[in-house]
Amino acid sequence: MKDISLRWIFRVFLLLLLFFTAQINYAQPATTTAQKDTLHDDFDIRNSSFLLLQPLPKGKYYQNVSIQYVVVPKDWTTSIISAPMLSYAGKYTLPYGFNLQASLATLFISYRLNLGPFWNYTVDHYHFGAGYQVAFNYGFLNQFGFKTNLTIWEQQPSIAAGYSFKKAAITVRGDLYWTNSIYQTQGGHTVPYTTSFINGYSITTALEQRLWKNRLMSFAVKLGYLRYHIIAWPAFPVNQYRYWVPEFHLGLSF
Repeated sequence: MKDISLRWIFRVFLLLLLFFTAQINYAQPATTTAQKDTLHDDFDIRNSSFLLLQPLPKGKYYQNVSIQYVVVPKDWTTSIISAPMLSYAGKYTLPYGFNLQASLATLFISYRLNLGPFWNYTVDHYHFGAGYQVAFNYGFLNQFGFKTNLTIWEQQPSIAAGYSFKKAAITVRGDLYWTNSIYQTQGGHTVPYTTSFINGYSITTALEQRLWKNRLMSFAVKLGYLRYHIIAWPAFPVNQYRYWVPEFHLGLSF
């Protein structure tokens, strides 16, 4: 009987010890770093997004850098062009939902500069916009038997729509490429082509997501239906047909 009593006393003592230990481990200070991050994280992607078409306070400047991988059609060239284009884009906000956007994409032998205004409108989490840009393309090549440079002027109207979540946003954009003039110089002789024509169009779907703090990462898939692309300008002109030209963009907004 004595042994049984000692066992019960030991079991009760062990149970009480575990109970109070659990109570001590459960209790935490009311103000911890984790609670502060959870309760006071007021990040909204609309305050940092570069791609969303939305009215923003005037006088602000936003930037985006990206790598663009273009899949060139095999009919355009005998060798596969796989080098990525580097792109820098910026926009300066204006009153009444307007902003001025510019971008420069380069492959070192190919350059494309865009500049023009956009108008933006937002209803709740839905965003809409329309823009018009002038594009200047320039390419030069003095290797592989070439001594050529090319200049192209284009107009590029655009429309876009998007939806924003708390920390992510999706945008769909359509662009039309209207070529106004092409000047190709070979060995000091310039051949002008000043008859306007529609080069083609493209549809881009882009996803932006918070990376850290107010830095955003974007991934976009762009599908163009074009007669030519500046990345493959040494093969221009190819013919009168248009080809599907996929592009993949990976960017950082800040």
